[in-house]
Amino acid sequence: MAKEERITHIKVGIFILIGLVAVGALLVYFGRLGEGVRSYYSFRVEFPNASGLLRGGEVLLAGAKIGRVVNAPVILPDMEGVFVELKVFESVKIPATSEISIGSSGLLGDKFVQIDLKPGSKGSVPIAPGATVRGTVGGGGLGGMAEDAGALVTELRATVANINSVAKKLDSGLLNDEGIASIKDTLKNLSATSASLAAASTKVDGVVAQADTAIQSGKGTMDSAKKATDELQRTLSDIRGLVREIRQGQGALGTLIANRETADNLRALVANLRRYGILWYRDGEKGKSPAPPR
Repeated sequence: MAKEERITHIKVGIFILIGLVAVGALLVYFGRLGEGVRSYYSFRVEFPNASGLLRGGEVLLAGAKIGRVVNAPVILPDMEGVFVELKVFESVKIPATSEISIGSSGLLGDKFVQIDLKPGSKGSVPIAPGATVRGTVGGGGLGGMAEDAGALVTELRATVANINSVAKKLDSGLLNDEGIASIKDTLKNLSATSASLAAASTKVDGVVAQADTAIQSGKGTMDSAKKATDELQRTLSDIRGLVREIRQGQGALGTLIANRETADNLRALVANLRRYGILWYRDGEKGKSPAPPR
């Protein structure tokens, strides 16, 4: 029985040891302990202002951690900024055209060094170990908000000053007693002009009504004229047809004009009727006077 318990204890111990080794390996790989076994190269970055950046701050490339800040910001000899030393993984080659700035993880978060790759920087020369590059100060955090708020307050003050200046000019130049009296006179003139326009519009309505009546009368006159024109055209058409029949010798009038014999007979008939009357009518020869009655 003691032997079986000893075997069980040994198995439990081995299982616990394996778990501790796994946890230690994870801590070394994902924690800061793992950084001590990796290879690095260092270079210096100069910033105009590195406020809030502390030693041990993270170095991020496109959001991925690639190193740490070695030292706190140090003032440059020419007093035109500060510099920090960055320690970056040996396997990461940062293009020299990349933009290096200081960012913040939140309103009250720690500052970090952000490296952004520019378009087309993939094939450029990488930053050499021990080189010195120039960085920029990025926005974010309460500091960036305070700087933006300061610029906004300055612009707001200038705007308020302009508004006050305009208000003073209006108060002294337009809103004095003479200006107010002039405005009142203008309003009175506008009221009188509006009344005149209303009266004129009434007259215009009467004129428009009369013009409408005249137009309607004109339309009736035009209709009558059109009817008379149609009658005249029909009469002319009849006259043209009569003239055409006369020229062609058709009809009674055409026969009289075109046929000479018919015209002579008609002339002799008229002469006999005038001389003898209807009862004593005699048919004389054409061209000769008929004999007197016995």
